[in-house]
Amino acid sequence: MADHIEYVLNKNLPLLKADFKGNILINGRFSATLNKKKTHFFKTIRWLTKSNPQKKQLISEKSIIKVNKINKFEENKIYWLGYSCFYINIAGISFITDPVFFDLLTNKRNTELPFNIDDLKDISYVLISHDHYDHLSVKSLSCLLKNSPDMEALLPYGTAEFFNSCPLKWISRQEACWFQSYIDLKENVKVTFLPADHWCRRSLFDQNKRLWGSFMIEYNGIKIFFAGDTAYNEEMYKDIKDIMGSPDICLMPVGSYSPAFMMREHHINPEEAASLFNILGGKKFIPMHYGAYTLSSEPASEPVKRIKKVVDSDKLVLLDIGGVYNL
Repeated sequence: MADHIEYVLNKNLPLLKADFKGNILINGRFSATLNKKKTHFFKTIRWLTKSNPQKKQLISEKSIIKVNKINKFEENKIYWLGYSCFYINIAGISFITDPVFFDLLTNKRNTELPFNIDDLKDISYVLISHDHYDHLSVKSLSCLLKNSPDMEALLPYGTAEFFNSCPLKWISRQEACWFQSYIDLKENVKVTFLPADHWCRRSLFDQNKRLWGSFMIEYNGIKIFFAGDTAYNEEMYKDIKDIMGSPDICLMPVGSYSPAFMMREHHINPEEAASLFNILGGKKFIPMHYGAYTLSSEPASEPVKRIKKVVDSDKLVLLDIGGVYNL
């Protein structure tokens, strides 16, 4: 039986890439290309049963990432809250990316939170790159909503329906396909949803029922790129550069890449992150997606050691958890 292929766009949002037909749905599931990705069940079994030569170092370094206490969130700064979560404030307009503050179902958080959750107030926008548990946490979003009742969620296409359940149904939300900009945002704010080479799943039967991607935040000439999760894909990043121009700041994943036979189709290693950063023509590189959780086989110190070797020191901004970058 032939696959049913269709192209999806949110018809209510503007499209920035004129020749983009929409995101590909194959038999009701999103795909980055017309070729369906395999689930690689046997690779997963191999990973779970194969011995890790770095196991002792991985265990000893679980809590090695330094945590700085944030006493107050200030304007015109970027705070790394750990893993893929950043608090970004530009002229009083605040964004938070992929907020996950607590233990995961199968993994405990290795580091303390660098802030008191009650200090995160009046958040303007929460950006969710995809639905994996280490990027979309219902409990974390519920905590944020208490002190930010007017917070709006900017989501990948297909994710808004997930928010229909309590307590997330109270969050105002928009969903976009790649190269689409969200509408009716605060004055001078533009947020565009962009490609990533990844996948989605929350349960056994919903793989790729929701879209995934990256974001570009623009405000008064400042461009901040948040990569979400991605495998190495030069073509995607060339498209992003061509459509959006070069970002001032790139928030790039550098962890969860080992073992390569398992992870290379889902995540980038530090050298690949540097290559994609160069394709974008970014000015500053802030690493993320390491340290707070152990979801792969490399020790916590390794991503930082490797990224230092491939990104120029004047461009690399290494933050402790709770660290701050001044805009």
